[in-house]
Amino acid sequence: MFIELVKGVSLLLALCFLHGVNVRLWRSRPLVGQVFSGVIFGGICVVGMLTPLVLERGVIFDARSVVLSMAGLFGGPLVAGVAAAMAAAARLSLAGEGAFIGLLVILLCAASGLLYRRARALGWLDVDPVSLACFGLLAHVAVLGLFQFLPADVARHFNAMVAQPFLVTFTLATVALGLLLRDMEDRLATERALADTAARLRAISQAIPDVLLVLDSEGRYVEVLSRDEGPLVARASELVGRRMHEVLPAGQADGFMALIRDTVSSGRTQTIEYEMRTQSGPCHFEGRVQALGALVNDLPAVVFLARDITERKRAEGALRESELRFRSVLLNIPSIAVLGYRAGGALSYWNRAAERLYGYTAEEAMGRRLPDLVAPSSMRDRMRGDIDRMFATGKVVAARETRLRRKDGSPVDVFSSHAFVELPGQPPEMFCFDVDISGRKAAEEEARHLASYDALTQLPNRRLLVDRLRRALAGGARSGRITAVFFLDLDDFKTLNDTRGHEVGDQLLRQVASRLCDSVREQDTVARLSGDAFVVVAPGLSASAPEAAEQARALGELFLTRLREPCDLAGHEYHFSASIGVALLDRSAESVDEALKQADMAMYRAKDAGRDTLRFFDPDMQQAVTRRATLEAELRNGLRQGQFLLLYQPQVDGEGRVTGAEALVRWRHPGQGMVPPSEFIPMAEESGLILPLGHWVMETALRQQASWRGDPVFGRLDLAVNVSPRQFRQDDFVAQILALLRDTGADPARIKLELTESLLLHSVDSAIETMRALRAHGLGFSLDDFGTGYSSLNYLKRLPLSQIKIDQSFVSGVLRDPSDAAIARSIIALADSLGLGVIAEGVETEAHRRFLLEHGCPAFQGFLFGRPMELEAFERRARAEPAAR
Repeated sequence: MFIELVKGVSLLLALCFLHGVNVRLWRSRPLVGQVFSGVIFGGICVVGMLTPLVLERGVIFDARSVVLSMAGLFGGPLVAGVAAAMAAAARLSLAGEGAFIGLLVILLCAASGLLYRRARALGWLDVDPVSLACFGLLAHVAVLGLFQFLPADVARHFNAMVAQPFLVTFTLATVALGLLLRDMEDRLATERALADTAARLRAISQAIPDVLLVLDSEGRYVEVLSRDEGPLVARASELVGRRMHEVLPAGQADGFMALIRDTVSSGRTQTIEYEMRTQSGPCHFEGRVQALGALVNDLPAVVFLARDITERKRAEGALRESELRFRSVLLNIPSIAVLGYRAGGALSYWNRAAERLYGYTAEEAMGRRLPDLVAPSSMRDRMRGDIDRMFATGKVVAARETRLRRKDGSPVDVFSSHAFVELPGQPPEMFCFDVDISGRKAAEEEARHLASYDALTQLPNRRLLVDRLRRALAGGARSGRITAVFFLDLDDFKTLNDTRGHEVGDQLLRQVASRLCDSVREQDTVARLSGDAFVVVAPGLSASAPEAAEQARALGELFLTRLREPCDLAGHEYHFSASIGVALLDRSAESVDEALKQADMAMYRAKDAGRDTLRFFDPDMQQAVTRRATLEAELRNGLRQGQFLLLYQPQVDGEGRVTGAEALVRWRHPGQGMVPPSEFIPMAEESGLILPLGHWVMETALRQQASWRGDPVFGRLDLAVNVSPRQFRQDDFVAQILALLRDTGADPARIKLELTESLLLHSVDSAIETMRALRAHGLGFSLDDFGTGYSSLNYLKRLPLSQIKIDQSFVSGVLRDPSDAAIARSIIALADSLGLGVIAEGVETEAHRRFLLEHGCPAFQGFLFGRPMELEAFERRARAEPAAR
């Protein structure tokens, strides 16, 4: 029986070997390895059960208890489960009376091994001889307990003959197998750690840019590691095992051997820089040599790290070249004086531009203190304080303009900035960069004078006038005294300029300026506003309005008297006069612009009164101007708030059928009702508001035509839209119209743009180009108010028109004025000869219609056929077509 138990122990040793091989084999796939480990543990159990110790038929004993408990301890649930399943299957196949007890033993041992594993993971138990002995003893005592459930005679026989050897042998087997498996486990962990360390070292050696060499004391390459073989003198495989003298020049190899021997003997880490020809060409390296601390092939060895510093060497060389260039540029830079100085202001650098700017040579300046050299006496203390603060704090003063002095004592304006330079091992140094701005300062002074004074008369210009008038108004508000503003305009000055030339005109302007300056008080201001317009501001008049008016009248009459005096212009005596407007401003004056406007309006009253006279500002004039300004503001507001609308006036054929409409803009003012176009259209033209208004009209009209496009009644109608001259002359007018056509979807063939003759007088060629560009996209053009211009026949044949519109001034007189009738007949005949359509506007009676129809006019527009009406009314009118006349 003992022999049989020893056989079981042999199986356990075989188990250790097979388990170790399996774990190593499946290291990269641990799950598969666990399955195979379970098969190995289970196979050992099966083999043990095939050669068991048979106590009675069907009652066997083998080492499965040890195997399964260790499977649970070292393999875990998967290994224990596979092994237990195989053992259970084998035990069931053997059958016998002890089969059930055998299954319980299998489950008990596998479970006890898993419990031991759990206790080990929690740190309660370790795998050591004592713990294994206790575990084996307890586990097999439990197994003995299960054996007590065998038949009584078998159990007695087992207890008497087998129990003690079984308990001792398998407890010892548990200890032995556990220690063997732990040793194997430790070895595997050590192997994994070594493999991981080796992998990390390989990764590190591949990641670092340096070449790593292991060299023995005889200069032999033991190991060569490099991410790239370019920095090597030969391929790594060719270097290993060879000596330095075999691959390097003798002189270089001798130097390296001396370094290696010194490192080995001293144990110190040493560095060296060298140049070597490598596979990628000549390279500079920085080498670091350190003793390995272990023998390699029974010889001392060193680790040699070689870092490629070729790029750094090139950069250092480029930096040195750059520094030389910089010093050369700094020395010879023509427009910037560079002054270097140390603490206390002692000069250490003085370039050639500084020599030219300040007059001192470098030999004269070097070593002297900067404040004593260039600073005026009044600012030397401040400069010394700035220098002390900059060196104490390392912070430079802000760049600024300052006035210094040259060697000859003359002042020089410079723009000065500083830079603080501190190099290791050297005293700090301050560099001052001075740019000569004397020319700029003189130009600025001249520009300031030109910005405030008139170049011709040297009088204050509008800018300075506004400033002084503002001060006068502020002073009057404080003192209660009235200020008078005189606006003088020379009479017939344009005639003098046109007949005698601008030089003579300039002479007159200078004489007028001189006479006005001679006529005013010291506190008064005489200014030239523009052209031949002068303004005199006389502050500090009486606080009483009547007295101030009398004072202003006396001063104005003095101006007129002095200006009436003859003057000599280029050898000829010339008499001239001026018209003067006066505005009296008290403490309630609103603004400078308001004061000038009032005086300007008063001057125009003097012009209207026959010139060479003086007039005071009339509040009625201001009211008219205010009303005009109010209307302009309301017009802007009306555009923003959508107060405008389009009316449509029918256009009919000879039988009275509606063939189209003219879109007419109207202003529905919230307070004044419908404002007639004659009031707001001129204002819109002058203010520029005609552009947004015209764009709105065009867009609205095109959207309306697009909405009619699919209607059988309205789709055939033409829609005429007026275009203002200012709108038509925009550079992007064509692009605007085409964009609106795309956005709205309107039919260009049904759109006629109505242009007036006045639009075509300025630039016929440009107008024709614009018209042709739009005509190419299908739009038509109608010439409105034809016959009221000056050169209609000259350009009519050149214009790409589709229709001429007879002005209503001719239409209204065809029945009573033979000239109007002849003009109307001529226009109709001219249009017919040119192949153009013609339409008469302003047709108000049946008699007018018959006359025009009889003379060949095919289309009409006027009150006879309908006034301008809103969209709904026009659509009803168009749908209710009248019977043919």
